[in-house]
Amino acid sequence: MVDDVLDKKSDGQLGTTFKKTLGTENGTKVLNDLLRNNPQFTEESTRLDVFDAIAEECHRQDIYVHLDNHVSSAGWCCKSNDGNAWFGDKAFDVKKWTRALAYMAAHGKKWKNFKSIGLRNELRASSSPATLPINWDTWQGNMTAGAEAVYEANKDLLIFFSGMGYDSRLKQIFSDSLYRDIDFDTSKFAYKDKIVLEVHDYDFGETDCTNKMKKLTDEAFGALEISKDVKKAFPLVMSEWGFGQSLDQYQQGLPACLRYFLPEMQVGWMTWVLTGSYYIREGEHDYDETWGLLDHEGKNWRCPECINDPRGGLRTMIQATLGERSVATA
Repeated sequence: MVDDVLDKKSDGQLGTTFKKTLGTENGTKVLNDLLRNNPQFTEESTRLDVFDAIAEECHRQDIYVHLDNHVSSAGWCCKSNDGNAWFGDKAFDVKKWTRALAYMAAHGKKWKNFKSIGLRNELRASSSPATLPINWDTWQGNMTAGAEAVYEANKDLLIFFSGMGYDSRLKQIFSDSLYRDIDFDTSKFAYKDKIVLEVHDYDFGETDCTNKMKKLTDEAFGALEISKDVKKAFPLVMSEWGFGQSLDQYQQGLPACLRYFLPEMQVGWMTWVLTGSYYIREGEHDYDETWGLLDHEGKNWRCPECINDPRGGLRTMIQATLGERSVATA
Protein backbone atom coordinates (compact mmCIF):
# COMPACT_ATOMS: atom_id res chain seq x y z
CA MET A 1 0.00 0.00 0.00
CA VAL A 2 2.74 2.47 0.97
CA ASP A 3 4.65 1.62 -2.22
CA ASP A 4 1.56 2.62 -4.20
CA VAL A 5 1.28 5.89 -2.29
CA LEU A 6 4.94 6.84 -2.67
CA ASP A 7 5.81 5.35 -6.08
CA LYS A 8 2.51 5.58 -7.95
CA LYS A 9 1.05 8.56 -6.07
CA SER A 10 -2.12 6.54 -5.53
CA ASP A 11 -3.57 4.96 -2.40
CA GLY A 12 -5.95 2.75 -4.36
CA GLN A 13 -9.68 3.36 -4.34
CA LEU A 14 -11.93 0.75 -2.74
CA GLY A 15 -13.87 0.07 -5.92
CA THR A 16 -10.71 -0.77 -7.84
CA THR A 17 -9.05 -2.62 -4.96
CA PHE A 18 -11.92 -5.02 -4.26
CA LYS A 19 -12.44 -5.91 -7.90
CA LYS A 20 -8.73 -6.39 -8.50
CA THR A 21 -8.35 -8.62 -5.46
CA LEU A 22 -11.60 -10.61 -5.51
CA GLY A 23 -12.57 -10.46 -9.18
CA THR A 24 -15.26 -8.31 -10.76
CA GLU A 25 -18.28 -10.37 -9.67
CA ASN A 26 -17.31 -11.16 -6.08
CA GLY A 27 -15.45 -7.89 -5.61
CA THR A 28 -18.53 -5.91 -6.61
CA LYS A 29 -20.73 -7.94 -4.25
CA VAL A 30 -18.38 -7.47 -1.27
CA LEU A 31 -17.90 -3.78 -2.09
CA ASN A 32 -21.65 -3.21 -2.16
CA ASP A 33 -22.03 -5.00 1.18
CA LEU A 34 -19.29 -2.84 2.69
CA LEU A 35 -20.77 0.42 1.39
CA ARG A 36 -24.24 -0.52 2.58
CA ASN A 37 -22.98 -1.19 6.11
CA ASN A 38 -20.50 1.71 6.13
CA PRO A 39 -22.20 4.66 4.41
CA GLN A 40 -19.28 6.96 5.30
CA PHE A 41 -17.30 5.27 2.49
CA THR A 42 -17.71 5.46 -1.29
CA GLU A 43 -16.09 3.61 -4.18
CA GLU A 44 -13.58 6.47 -4.30
CA SER A 45 -12.57 6.07 -0.63
CA THR A 46 -9.00 4.87 -0.21
CA ARG A 47 -7.36 2.18 1.87
CA LEU A 48 -5.91 4.78 4.22
CA ASP A 49 -9.39 6.24 4.64
CA VAL A 50 -10.38 2.84 6.01
CA PHE A 51 -7.37 2.74 8.34
CA ASP A 52 -8.31 6.18 9.64
CA ALA A 53 -11.96 5.25 10.17
CA ILE A 54 -11.06 2.03 12.02
CA ALA A 55 -8.61 3.89 14.27
CA GLU A 56 -11.26 6.52 15.03
CA GLU A 57 -13.87 3.90 15.90
CA CYS A 58 -11.38 2.02 18.08
CA HIS A 59 -10.71 5.26 19.93
CA ARG A 60 -14.42 5.74 20.45
CA GLN A 61 -14.55 2.21 21.91
CA ASP A 62 -11.48 2.82 24.17
CA ILE A 63 -9.30 0.40 22.16
CA TYR A 64 -5.62 1.06 21.47
CA VAL A 65 -4.17 0.68 17.97
CA HIS A 66 -1.11 -1.49 17.38
CA LEU A 67 0.10 -1.65 13.77
CA ASP A 68 1.95 -4.79 12.72
CA ASN A 69 4.00 -5.25 9.55
CA HIS A 70 3.15 -8.79 8.45
CA VAL A 71 4.19 -9.16 4.82
CA SER A 72 5.53 -7.08 1.95
CA SER A 73 3.55 -8.92 -0.74
CA ALA A 74 -0.08 -9.42 0.24
CA GLY A 75 -1.01 -13.01 1.01
CA TRP A 76 -1.49 -15.51 3.80
CA CYS A 77 1.35 -15.62 6.32
CA CYS A 78 3.60 -17.47 6.89
CA LYS A 79 5.74 -19.93 4.92
CA SER A 80 9.42 -20.22 4.14
CA ASN A 81 8.74 -19.92 0.40
CA ASP A 82 6.26 -17.02 0.38
CA GLY A 83 8.87 -14.40 -0.52
CA ASN A 84 8.31 -12.52 2.76
CA ALA A 85 10.34 -14.65 5.15
CA TRP A 86 13.65 -12.82 5.61
CA PHE A 87 15.39 -9.56 4.80
CA GLY A 88 16.13 -9.38 1.09
CA ASP A 89 13.65 -12.13 0.20
CA LYS A 90 11.91 -11.98 -3.18
CA ALA A 91 9.17 -9.65 -1.89
CA PHE A 92 11.04 -8.27 1.14
CA ASP A 93 12.78 -5.12 -0.11
CA VAL A 94 14.49 -3.79 3.01
CA LYS A 95 14.57 -0.14 1.89
CA LYS A 96 10.86 -0.17 1.04
CA TRP A 97 10.07 -1.93 4.31
CA THR A 98 11.94 0.72 6.29
CA ARG A 99 10.25 3.63 4.53
CA ALA A 100 6.83 1.97 4.96
CA LEU A 101 7.38 1.71 8.72
CA ALA A 102 8.29 5.40 8.84
CA TYR A 103 5.34 6.40 6.64
CA MET A 104 2.74 4.59 8.74
CA ALA A 105 4.31 5.75 12.02
CA ALA A 106 3.98 9.33 10.78
CA HIS A 107 0.52 8.86 9.25
CA GLY A 108 -0.83 7.45 12.51
CA LYS A 109 0.18 10.49 14.55
CA LYS A 110 -3.34 11.83 14.10
CA TRP A 111 -4.81 8.70 15.73
CA LYS A 112 -5.25 9.52 19.41
CA ASN A 113 -5.06 5.83 20.37
CA PHE A 114 -2.01 4.80 18.29
CA LYS A 115 0.37 3.33 20.86
CA SER A 116 2.70 0.81 19.24
CA ILE A 117 4.03 -0.76 16.06
CA GLY A 118 5.49 -4.18 15.27
CA LEU A 119 8.53 -4.11 12.99
CA ARG A 120 8.01 -7.49 11.29
CA ASN A 121 5.90 -10.58 11.83
CA GLU A 122 7.49 -14.01 12.26
CA LEU A 123 10.93 -13.65 10.72
CA ARG A 124 12.07 -17.07 9.51
CA ALA A 125 14.54 -18.86 7.27
CA SER A 126 13.68 -18.47 3.61
CA SER A 127 13.88 -21.14 0.92
CA SER A 128 15.11 -18.45 -1.47
CA PRO A 129 18.91 -18.21 -1.92
CA ALA A 130 18.65 -14.47 -2.61
CA THR A 131 18.15 -13.31 0.96
CA LEU A 132 20.67 -11.62 3.20
CA PRO A 133 22.54 -14.01 5.54
CA ILE A 134 20.11 -15.66 7.95
CA ASN A 135 21.76 -14.89 11.28
CA TRP A 136 21.46 -12.62 14.29
CA ASP A 137 23.85 -10.01 12.87
CA THR A 138 21.49 -9.50 9.92
CA TRP A 139 18.56 -9.43 12.32
CA GLN A 140 20.12 -6.75 14.52
CA GLY A 141 21.31 -4.50 11.70
CA ASN A 142 17.94 -4.42 9.98
CA MET A 143 15.65 -4.40 12.99
CA THR A 144 17.49 -1.49 14.56
CA ALA A 145 17.34 0.37 11.22
CA GLY A 146 13.58 -0.21 11.15
CA ALA A 147 13.25 0.96 14.75
CA GLU A 148 15.26 4.11 14.02
CA ALA A 149 12.97 4.91 11.09
CA VAL A 150 9.90 4.52 13.30
CA TYR A 151 11.37 6.60 16.11
CA GLU A 152 12.37 9.44 13.81
CA ALA A 153 8.84 9.54 12.40
CA ASN A 154 6.95 9.18 15.70
CA LYS A 155 8.78 9.30 19.02
CA ASP A 156 5.71 8.34 21.06
CA LEU A 157 5.36 4.76 19.82
CA LEU A 158 6.38 1.59 21.59
CA ILE A 159 8.40 -0.50 19.10
CA PHE A 160 7.86 -4.28 19.10
CA PHE A 161 10.85 -6.46 18.20
CA SER A 162 10.11 -10.01 17.05
CA GLY A 163 12.75 -12.72 17.18
CA MET A 164 13.66 -15.52 14.80
CA GLY A 165 12.15 -18.94 14.11
CA TYR A 166 8.63 -17.62 13.47
CA ASP A 167 9.11 -15.36 16.51
CA SER A 168 9.68 -18.24 18.90
CA ARG A 169 13.36 -17.48 19.62
CA LEU A 170 14.39 -14.35 21.53
CA LYS A 171 17.16 -15.57 23.83
CA GLN A 172 19.98 -14.07 21.73
CA ILE A 173 18.49 -10.63 22.30
CA PHE A 174 18.44 -10.58 26.09
CA SER A 175 20.83 -13.29 27.26
CA ASP A 176 24.38 -12.51 28.37
CA SER A 177 25.49 -16.08 27.81
CA LEU A 178 28.93 -16.72 26.33
CA TYR A 179 27.16 -18.35 23.40
CA ARG A 180 25.49 -15.15 22.20
CA ASP A 181 25.87 -14.22 18.53
CA ILE A 182 25.12 -10.49 19.01
CA ASP A 183 25.54 -7.75 21.58
CA PHE A 184 22.15 -6.04 21.68
CA ASP A 185 23.36 -3.01 23.63
CA THR A 186 20.31 -0.78 23.92
CA SER A 187 22.14 2.00 25.77
CA LYS A 188 23.21 3.52 22.46
CA PHE A 189 19.70 3.55 20.99
CA ALA A 190 17.71 6.79 21.17
CA TYR A 191 14.58 4.64 21.39
CA LYS A 192 15.95 2.39 24.18
CA ASP A 193 12.95 3.06 26.42
CA LYS A 194 10.47 2.21 23.65
CA ILE A 195 11.58 -1.39 23.02
CA VAL A 196 9.13 -4.25 23.64
CA LEU A 197 9.94 -7.87 22.79
CA GLU A 198 7.20 -10.06 21.37
CA VAL A 199 6.90 -13.84 21.17
CA HIS A 200 4.54 -16.24 19.37
CA ASP A 201 3.80 -19.84 20.29
CA TYR A 202 1.91 -22.50 18.37
CA ASP A 203 3.89 -25.50 19.61
CA PHE A 204 1.23 -28.10 20.36
CA GLY A 205 3.72 -30.95 20.49
CA GLU A 206 4.70 -30.47 24.14
CA THR A 207 1.91 -31.63 26.44
CA ASP A 208 3.80 -31.35 29.75
CA CYS A 209 3.17 -27.84 31.10
CA THR A 210 6.28 -27.82 33.29
CA ASN A 211 8.51 -28.57 30.31
CA LYS A 212 6.61 -26.14 28.11
CA MET A 213 6.91 -23.25 30.54
CA LYS A 214 10.60 -23.98 31.10
CA LYS A 215 11.21 -23.75 27.36
CA LEU A 216 9.18 -20.53 27.07
CA THR A 217 11.06 -18.99 29.97
CA ASP A 218 14.41 -19.94 28.48
CA GLU A 219 13.63 -18.59 25.01
CA ALA A 220 11.45 -15.58 25.84
CA PHE A 221 10.11 -14.87 29.32
CA GLY A 222 13.60 -14.84 30.82
CA ALA A 223 13.82 -11.33 29.36
CA LEU A 224 11.50 -10.02 32.06
CA GLU A 225 13.91 -10.18 35.00
CA ILE A 226 17.55 -9.41 35.71
CA SER A 227 19.42 -12.62 36.50
CA LYS A 228 22.84 -14.20 36.27
CA ASP A 229 22.58 -14.35 32.48
CA VAL A 230 20.32 -11.32 31.94
CA LYS A 231 21.81 -7.89 32.64
CA LYS A 232 19.15 -5.93 30.77
CA ALA A 233 15.47 -6.81 31.21
CA PHE A 234 12.82 -5.99 28.59
CA PRO A 235 9.04 -5.66 28.54
CA LEU A 236 7.56 -8.63 26.70
CA VAL A 237 4.19 -9.42 25.13
CA MET A 238 2.98 -12.79 23.86
CA SER A 239 1.44 -11.29 20.75
CA GLU A 240 0.17 -14.53 19.22
CA TRP A 241 -1.17 -17.83 20.45
CA GLY A 242 -4.46 -19.48 19.72
CA PHE A 243 -6.48 -22.63 19.19
CA GLY A 244 -9.31 -24.09 17.15
CA GLN A 245 -12.46 -22.79 18.80
CA SER A 246 -13.72 -25.74 20.81
CA LEU A 247 -13.64 -26.35 24.55
CA ASP A 248 -11.79 -29.60 23.94
CA GLN A 249 -8.90 -27.81 22.20
CA TYR A 250 -8.85 -24.99 24.75
CA GLN A 251 -8.50 -27.34 27.69
CA GLN A 252 -5.61 -29.38 26.29
CA GLY A 253 -1.95 -28.88 25.40
CA LEU A 254 -0.60 -25.37 24.87
CA PRO A 255 -3.79 -23.38 25.67
CA ALA A 256 -4.26 -25.33 28.91
CA CYS A 257 -0.74 -24.34 29.97
CA LEU A 258 -0.90 -20.72 28.89
CA ARG A 259 -4.17 -19.94 30.63
CA TYR A 260 -2.33 -20.35 33.95
CA PHE A 261 1.19 -19.33 32.93
CA LEU A 262 0.40 -15.96 31.34
CA PRO A 263 -1.59 -14.58 34.30
CA GLU A 264 1.15 -15.84 36.62
CA MET A 265 3.78 -13.95 34.60
CA GLN A 266 1.57 -10.80 34.53
CA VAL A 267 2.43 -10.03 30.89
CA GLY A 268 0.34 -8.68 28.07
CA TRP A 269 -0.96 -11.18 25.52
CA MET A 270 -3.04 -11.34 22.37
CA THR A 271 -4.77 -14.39 20.94
CA TRP A 272 -5.02 -15.32 17.25
CA VAL A 273 -7.60 -14.42 16.08
CA LEU A 274 -10.70 -12.25 16.56
CA THR A 275 -12.23 -12.39 13.08
CA GLY A 276 -14.43 -15.29 12.06
CA SER A 277 -13.95 -15.05 8.29
CA TYR A 278 -11.95 -13.44 5.48
CA TYR A 279 -12.95 -11.94 2.14
CA ILE A 280 -10.36 -14.30 0.66
CA ARG A 281 -7.65 -16.55 2.05
CA GLU A 282 -5.30 -18.68 -0.05
CA GLY A 283 -7.64 -18.37 -3.02
CA GLU A 284 -10.84 -19.32 -1.18
CA HIS A 285 -13.51 -16.64 -1.05
CA ASP A 286 -15.47 -16.02 2.18
CA TYR A 287 -13.07 -18.28 4.08
CA ASP A 288 -14.30 -19.51 7.48
CA GLU A 289 -11.70 -18.98 10.25
CA THR A 290 -12.18 -21.84 12.69
CA TRP A 291 -9.66 -20.28 15.09
CA GLY A 292 -11.64 -17.02 15.18
CA LEU A 293 -13.13 -15.96 18.51
CA LEU A 294 -16.14 -14.66 16.58
CA ASP A 295 -18.40 -16.71 14.33
CA HIS A 296 -18.43 -16.38 10.55
CA GLU A 297 -20.71 -13.33 10.60
CA GLY A 298 -18.83 -11.67 13.46
CA LYS A 299 -21.94 -11.50 15.64
CA ASN A 300 -21.43 -14.13 18.36
CA TRP A 301 -18.66 -16.04 20.10
CA ARG A 302 -17.72 -19.15 18.15
CA CYS A 303 -17.08 -21.03 21.40
CA PRO A 304 -18.95 -19.28 24.24
CA GLU A 305 -17.65 -21.81 26.77
CA CYS A 306 -14.04 -20.92 25.86
CA ILE A 307 -14.81 -17.30 26.72
CA ASN A 308 -16.99 -17.69 29.78
CA ASP A 309 -15.86 -20.87 31.56
CA PRO A 310 -15.45 -19.62 35.18
CA ARG A 311 -12.65 -22.14 35.81
CA GLY A 312 -10.35 -20.55 33.26
CA GLY A 313 -12.11 -19.17 30.20
CA LEU A 314 -10.54 -16.27 28.33
CA ARG A 315 -12.62 -13.75 30.28
CA THR A 316 -11.30 -15.17 33.56
CA MET A 317 -7.79 -15.31 32.09
CA ILE A 318 -7.96 -11.59 31.25
CA GLN A 319 -9.14 -10.74 34.77
CA ALA A 320 -6.35 -12.86 36.28
CA THR A 321 -3.72 -11.23 34.06
CA LEU A 322 -4.90 -7.84 35.30
CA GLY A 323 -4.66 -9.09 38.90
CA GLU A 324 -8.40 -8.91 39.49
CA ARG A 325 -8.84 -12.62 40.31
CA SER A 326 -7.08 -15.98 40.07
CA VAL A 327 -7.57 -18.74 37.52
CA ALA A 328 -9.10 -21.82 39.12
CA THR A 329 -7.11 -25.01 38.74
CA ALA A 330 -10.09 -27.35 38.84
